Amino acid sequence: MEIDLQRMCAADYNETEVVSMGTEEYMSELKDRGYRLTGKRREILEFLLCHNRYISARELIDYMKAKHPTMSYETVYRNLKTLRDEGMIEESRFEDNETKYRIICQPGHHHHYICIRCGRTMVIDHCPMPELSIPKGFHVLRHRFEVLGYCEQCQREMEKEQETEKHSDQSV
Repeated sequence: MEIDLQRMCAADYNETEVVSMGTEEYMSELKDRGYRLTGKRREILEFLLCHNRYISARELIDYMKAKHPTMSYETVYRNLKTLRDEGMIEESRFEDNETKYRIICQPGHHHHYICIRCGRTMVIDHCPMPELSIPKGFHVLRHRFEVLGYCEQCQREMEKEQETEKHSDQSV
């Protein structure tokens, strides 16, 4: 089965966030850190870069297996772990308890609004941490803010789906 990555990327284009590096820069960074530059690692990076949203390991595995039927789950998970550990991708656990991944959208400290339907993200324009009252005696090591909800596009799609269901229920 031939996969059209360009078409998939266009569907996931998110102009509210700019990915900080391209495939070659990530590959060069991995090489500088002592990792082998494999074709499959490159394809995984390209897939993550073009989607610019949180994706499940299942989505990535399905994509990779369509191109490489003998590719193992372990190869995908090992690469995701490497990219996460090297600070090149972000990992988040969603309401369905599924872990999803996305390419780092910007270097440094930042937080996201995350659409739980499509996985798109928007950067929160400031860190809310200073506004919190930390309990006395509590030592913060790190923090992460993720505001989960539905993006504008998904809200419109869900409204259309509800209207369609409403009309089909009325016609029965």
